Amino acid sequence: MRKNIKNEIIEATIKLIEEKGSNPANITIGEICDRVGVGVGLVNYHFQTKDNLIRQCVRRIIEDTIQNTDGKTLVLNEPTHKTKLRALLKINCEYLVKNKNISRISIQTDFINDDLRDNTQQTVDAYLPLVIKSYINDFSDGEIKQRLYMLILTIQSLFLRTSLFKDQTGIDFQNPAQRDELVDELVDLYFGK
Repeated sequence: MRKNIKNEIIEATIKLIEEKGSNPANITIGEICDRVGVGVGLVNYHFQTKDNLIRQCVRRIIEDTIQNTDGKTLVLNEPTHKTKLRALLKINCEYLVKNKNISRISIQTDFINDDLRDNTQQTVDAYLPLVIKSYINDFSDGEIKQRLYMLILTIQSLFLRTSLFKDQTGIDFQNPAQRDELVDELVDLYFGK
């Protein structure tokens, strides 16, 4: 007898998300069931809806990404904590753009259901030690947390509103050079130069 069928369903769904170009709308419950070798009833029992299953998968994908961010070694070579922060933010913004469907689901889910374990909170928690090292002499711990939250939420909002933001400001979040410049401006805005 299989012991962790729920995890098998999640793993199979993640693989399908990766295969379908990160667009969960293209995945059917039937494909998931075929991949795992279970019936629809078992998927419904564990997750109730496809949307719930996709949200759990996206949460796991983002959790893994936060823990194992590509480019961390590049960031470690940056000379100061402040340049490391900027470099890591730019890498994460690039991830948002390259994985727009997964990122959109993750951010929208967090905006609707705030939770101390959600991906936004994990992102803040991952950045906090670096931000504290960067700005401990400039701000109190409370101010650092507040400014970090505002920075992360601003980036998420601009990502979600990429087209409108470009139409209104001319800044294209999809353009790497413009996005990097935007990240620098946002860090300056929230933490000073």
